[in-house]
Amino acid sequence: MFFFQDVGEINGAQVPFTIGIQTLTQCESMLSYGHNGAIFMDATFGTNDMKFHLFTLMGFDDHRMNVPLAWIIISKQTVEDLIEWLKPFKDKMLSHMPHWKPSCFLVDDAP
Repeated sequence: MFFFQDVGEINGAQVPFTIGIQTLTQCESMLSYGHNGAIFMDATFGTNDMKFHLFTLMGFDDHRMNVPLAWIIISKQTVEDLIEWLKPFKDKMLSHMPHWKPSCFLVDDAP
């Protein structure tokens, strides 16, 4: 787990439930395939009883096969809420590889 935020209120603003999950293998894949590679984010909504969003970060391996790099479950989807977990995710990658930088970051849809 690279990020956790319980639903609540911070400085008068509602914050959503958010959990970011990345296994050790996914972290290693992100360092290998995400650095100088394409990362894309796909989101689903309404596929569960609680109507939470599921984000999957994906990359391509050496054979151009999709590789899941992390999952994020969040109860609300706004740009501000996405930034709340994207920044810690980036910081985690930089803590493992200070020069880590994807060549591009693609999304299927923007909130």
